Amino acid sequence: MNENLIKFCSKIIQQESISGHEQAVASLIFDEMEQLGYDEVRYDTYGNVIGKISGLKELNDGKSSLASEKSKGLAVLFEGHMDTVGVPSKEAWSLNPYSGEIRDGRLYGRGSADMKSALAAMVYAGAELIKQKEILAGDVYVCAVVFEETLEGVSFGKVLDNIHPDFVIIGEPSDMKLALGQKGRAEIVLETEGRNAHSATPDHGINAINMMHELVSQIQNIPLQESHFLGKGIMEITDIISEPYPGSSVVPNYCRATYDRRLIEKETASAVIQPIETIIKDLQKQKSVFEAHVSIAYASEKTYTGSSLGASRFFPGWIIDRESPLAFAVHEAYQRLGIAFETCYYPFCTDGSESAGKRSIPTIGIGPAPPEMAHVVDEYVVIENIHKVKELYKETAVSLLGKEVR
Repeated sequence: MNENLIKFCSKIIQQESISGHEQAVASLIFDEMEQLGYDEVRYDTYGNVIGKISGLKELNDGKSSLASEKSKGLAVLFEGHMDTVGVPSKEAWSLNPYSGEIRDGRLYGRGSADMKSALAAMVYAGAELIKQKEILAGDVYVCAVVFEETLEGVSFGKVLDNIHPDFVIIGEPSDMKLALGQKGRAEIVLETEGRNAHSATPDHGINAINMMHELVSQIQNIPLQESHFLGKGIMEITDIISEPYPGSSVVPNYCRATYDRRLIEKETASAVIQPIETIIKDLQKQKSVFEAHVSIAYASEKTYTGSSLGASRFFPGWIIDRESPLAFAVHEAYQRLGIAFETCYYPFCTDGSESAGKRSIPTIGIGPAPPEMAHVVDEYVVIENIHKVKELYKETAVSLLGKEVR
């Protein structure tokens, strides 16, 4: 079984699967789940793959630690994404980025760390739970989603519209630590509008870049909230462009700037936008010609099935109490397996923005690779950690749904 896990992980790494082109990986995961004996395997409209292991729902001896709280049992969902970032320069890699090659106990390739290794481990953890169905007072789902890299949580939200788990475990890289939360992100768009004129007679026009400069200068002074767990919020300008472009001899009539806003827990879209709106109103009082707007960016993507995914680019931050039933169950799993237990918080955004940030479903993350391995040249994961995380996933489900720890 362990040998098959690594073979399968290598196999899905060999398939290029940038966002919108995950179909080959989806097909491999679907087939693997069916061959391993999942009770149900299906695609949804967007190309997500969902596998289900049906537990017994009720246990006669009443000894289950958590499942006895609900007569119909609980549901645990393991979630990972199939898409990866691209490979801008294959020449920079020391080996083929889609080789899935093993060297010195490491499995290399794009997506090995982020996060096909975790996804493969989830599929095989589910396979081992099939053999323990008699002790599971609830259902286990393993879900592989599309378009996480550009629309965190949006595709996962389509799955959660139809499945309502009590607990979610995501597989983003955490270096085998228990991730208890993450920073969220928002993409903020600023627009200023002016009036064209020849740059030789600028007084005849209104320069949109100058207005943007005034706005950006004041935005730098907005105080950002700080979290004991997630640190301080971040607001960083990432691009700026004017029209017409190129603007030789023309006073620009339009300017657009984008900010990457990193969020701590409980920050809302309105709270993020409000300080900027206040600055715009103050500048408009000072200059009647000042025209500016602020909004959260909206993105729409087409999945490999042809279905469209669209959403505002606001993905909340979240944390979970380390004393919560889910975190406690994971801690139990670490102890039973003798794996060193540490906690952390993701510095980046994940699909947990949907499950925990928007829907308040208890969510944690565990991944076999360190976060700094994501998106880098010569990306790899340590093979031993793939085996360990598979066992952690399995034992976490047993802690949450099992009638008795073996």
